[in-house]
Amino acid sequence: MVLIVIILSSATMYYATTAISNISILSDQVTSLQNALNTKFASLETTLVVGTTDTVELTLDPAQAYDYFGWNIMQQIGGTLVAVNPGSATGTDFVGDLATSWNSSIDTTVWDFTLRTGVKLSDGVTLNATHIKYSFDRSIALIPSIPEGAPATANLGYDLIFNRTEVLDTYKVRFVLNFPFSPFLGILACRASGIVDPKYAPWMVQVNYTASDARASTPLASVGPYILSKWDRVAGKDQEIRLDANPDYWNAPSGYPKTKHIIFKFYSDETALRLAISAGDVDMAYRNVAANDINDLQTNPNVKVWQGGGAFIQYLCFQTKRPPFNDPRVRMAVIAALNRTAVTQTVFLGLAKPLYSIIPIGMLGHSEAFKSLGDANYTLTRSLLAQLGYDENHKLQFDLWYPTGHYQQTAEQSLLYKQALEGSGVISVNLKTADWSSYKQNRDNEIMDAYIYGWYPDYMDPDDYAFLYWAGWLHTNYSNATQVALYNQARSSANATLRIQLYGMIDNIAVQQCSVAPLFTRGAWAVTKPNVYGVYLDITEDMRYWLISK
Repeated sequence: MVLIVIILSSATMYYATTAISNISILSDQVTSLQNALNTKFASLETTLVVGTTDTVELTLDPAQAYDYFGWNIMQQIGGTLVAVNPGSATGTDFVGDLATSWNSSIDTTVWDFTLRTGVKLSDGVTLNATHIKYSFDRSIALIPSIPEGAPATANLGYDLIFNRTEVLDTYKVRFVLNFPFSPFLGILACRASGIVDPKYAPWMVQVNYTASDARASTPLASVGPYILSKWDRVAGKDQEIRLDANPDYWNAPSGYPKTKHIIFKFYSDETALRLAISAGDVDMAYRNVAANDINDLQTNPNVKVWQGGGAFIQYLCFQTKRPPFNDPRVRMAVIAALNRTAVTQTVFLGLAKPLYSIIPIGMLGHSEAFKSLGDANYTLTRSLLAQLGYDENHKLQFDLWYPTGHYQQTAEQSLLYKQALEGSGVISVNLKTADWSSYKQNRDNEIMDAYIYGWYPDYMDPDDYAFLYWAGWLHTNYSNATQVALYNQARSSANATLRIQLYGMIDNIAVQQCSVAPLFTRGAWAVTKPNVYGVYLDITEDMRYWLISK
């Protein structure tokens, strides 16, 4: 009996132990599955997938980059001394970024900045005044080898504005300017003033995309809310960009960035992007959703449409060095025949406004100067062209170029421009197009006689617009010493009344010359899933992804 009891007890213990072991294994598996699901859902909640038709033009080096999307990526991963307060209606509400305070001399030619302490670079080095000096000195030194980069003379003109940068102390830096410069804080807030890390920013070398090495692909100091963790390109086109939260970001203790990961997906055109946001393939569609799609999506309960201000403008450029556009009467005749209202109402469904000054509506110095030429003013068009021998039997003929895949709905715009021009009865237009890369090459090679271009603000001041009439990088071969002198006087003055007068004079000359003519201005829009919050669409045209949450 004792033996039997012992045997039964052993068997019971064996099966009991086995059952307990199996339960323990199952419990571990359930826990692992639960942890995996939690991780997956947490990842979904902290990842924002953004769809766009845009792409980085060339580089994420502030010494060269001068495109909207490149600057927007740089804004997420880098830092500037000051920034524009989100939601600003003027673009001149500056707050500290890498600087905490600043002051200037009475004549505004000397500016001192106190830096934020404890800001870490990616290698653990603490940001100090030597990094600020190196960044600006490097950009200016690179101007001769990058004549069309953002800081160059033909664009922002850092070499004209800055006399020198001085290190006053570990966390104090001074800028000495060559002349009083009204929008100086705006210049410091733009992406061309992003601070670089000398470890990744060779002194006289532009940093370009490096396959399979995101960190080596930008010289920017890793002081922004995100780090560039992945950047894949094929034949100059972005395939995937991933941004991850920067654990060393100076404002991380305040909960930024709100979304830990940003993944950019790239689409071939506006139609594909609209389908992606409608199908839920992306959390957000930004640049470029067509205006008619925006109106349709307003009633879709599965998405949220965001609309806001902005200062984007579009304009028409002429090659002035050869016939027929070497004669300002021809250029003026073409501008008089355009119908801006038809474009803003038909293509943009009222989401854009006709523009009659190169300076946007609502900005200091804006005028209505080009209204004197009218819209679809065929009487003026025919009169001017008749002076040069053009009529119904001998029409003015030229190619009108527009880019694809960069600005919104340029094909639809161009068709309406063609219809308006040919409505004069004395003009014949042949539409031509090219992808953005080829379009820029055509511009540089000066093979386009008339071509559409657009402008996103570097900083919110007329100083950043008025020079477009003669901008060297547009390759119109137009120059006017009087306009340049007026421009230089305006940028050196803090007197708003005087500046308005000077910009008005520049516009009046522009109407007589028509080297470049304004077409329209519009704000920005984005489409998101309903659970996305914190999208700011203000006059700066900036998209601050670190403020967005799900």
